[in-house]
Amino acid sequence: MPNNMLANLFEVRENLLREFMLTGGESKAEILAKILEIDEQIAEEKARLEA
Repeated sequence: MPNNMLANLFEVRENLLREFMLTGGESKAEILAKILEIDEQIAEEKARLEA
């Protein structure tokens, strides 16, 4: 059974990617920063699960 936290993070990331594609201007940078934060959280969660 997949980890709920990891599944939630992937869902949030997917939604942010959609928003990124639909957004223009300075907002793109803010969304990209959020995506990078989510990527970091995903990596941490994967490492935690593998430990």
